[in-house]
Amino acid sequence: MPERESVFEKIDITKYPVKKLVALPLIILFISLALLTYTQLSIDSPVRLGMDFKGGIIVTIITDETNEELTARFVSYPIAPIRDTGSANEKGIEFGPMSEPQKDELITMLKEEYGSYEMRDISPLFGKELQRQAVRAIIIAFVLMAMVVFLVFRAVIPPLTVTFAAFSDIIIAAACMDTIGMELSLGSVAALLMLIGYSVDSNILLTTNLLRKKGELNDKLRGAMKTGITMTTTTIVAVFAIFLVSSSSLLFVLIGMDLGFGFDIPILRDISLVLIFGLMADLMNTWLLNAGILRWYVEKKERKRYGKRSVKRGGEKKKEK
Repeated sequence: MPERESVFEKIDITKYPVKKLVALPLIILFISLALLTYTQLSIDSPVRLGMDFKGGIIVTIITDETNEELTARFVSYPIAPIRDTGSANEKGIEFGPMSEPQKDELITMLKEEYGSYEMRDISPLFGKELQRQAVRAIIIAFVLMAMVVFLVFRAVIPPLTVTFAAFSDIIIAAACMDTIGMELSLGSVAALLMLIGYSVDSNILLTTNLLRKKGELNDKLRGAMKTGITMTTTTIVAVFAIFLVSSSSLLFVLIGMDLGFGFDIPILRDISLVLIFGLMADLMNTWLLNAGILRWYVEKKERKRYGKRSVKRGGEKKKEK
């Protein structure tokens, strides 16, 4: 316990003015928005769309050919990067949308070369419908979140700060996806929706402590920060463990140990990776951006309440001039 307290004493945010607290999160948010805008102008989408949203064909075959050999074999088709499925000698090959004659040629080739195979065909129209549903789900989640927070606190600033923090978490996580070339899939959309819940959780903790509990402002802020950071850090460690397990084959290859098998679970890998990005952003947005804005809000309310009388701040009484 003493070690934990000493760490929190070193990162005591009550020692810094509000402008310094909110500057870093806002700068990172603007950089993320710029990156998403550049991607939008480049590929007509703020993030790279996966097969679930742009349509195409996913073929699973059993072969001992390397990824390079498979890419050369299917070079006449709109082939995407090939990935191992986690099973021995099993390969998953993604193809972009193609015409019916070209699809028939691909099926004939698969039958002649590999005999058995599995094929999943996703229509581009279905992918566009999934895009609309994903955007609709995120918008509805934001609206409902803001309504609930407003009903709880009956003020304008708290729901705005909670909503803005969740928005920033999602924007930064999406920008990180662009940075590493990660495509948007159903798993990553689910993770983005989960980020809204995690963001509300930590921000409601902060807001409740500052607006509802009695006591000195900085003491309440420090207490909420200890609980919130411990809670979020525990979640990050658990999610990171899921990422390691769901990406075992990739990790073995990176350290030079190609075992020929693994336990890759793409949907869990996508979810865990996006959550790691978003939760790291949430630590910053909650305890720098939101904490700074709420501290300013509470101090402003106290100044209005006490007028020219003494106002408690930082454990001391300061006279307003």
